[in-house]
Amino acid sequence: MSDIASEVLPIPCSTAFDLPGYRIERQVGLCWGVVVRSVGVAKGFTGSLRAFKAGEVTQYTAVLEEARRHALDRLIEHAKQLGGNGIAGVRFDSSEIGTNMSEILAYGTAVVVSPG
Repeated sequence: MSDIASEVLPIPCSTAFDLPGYRIERQVGLCWGVVVRSVGVAKGFTGSLRAFKAGEVTQYTAVLEEARRHALDRLIEHAKQLGGNGIAGVRFDSSEIGTNMSEILAYGTAVVVSPG
């Protein structure tokens, strides 16, 4: 299991539209991070076998956790490129692309914040 929820991010990020402990000075604009990941042959094969049984398919979960983290890293970099030092309204979306590929999208609003 990932510890994304408990780690310290390089800039404040929140799924809410405010950032507790900060004052939003201005919105910079929409920012996003996109990753397309393939499960891979080995994990795909073992995951397919495990899918015959009920329960979590850990091979797929691990790939998607890694992709989610990668998309979040790209989201943060895009916000910084836009001049933001925080991100409000962070959301994740995913979709399937072809066979054994998933798109993970992280998006939000890049903002300039000050302690407050």
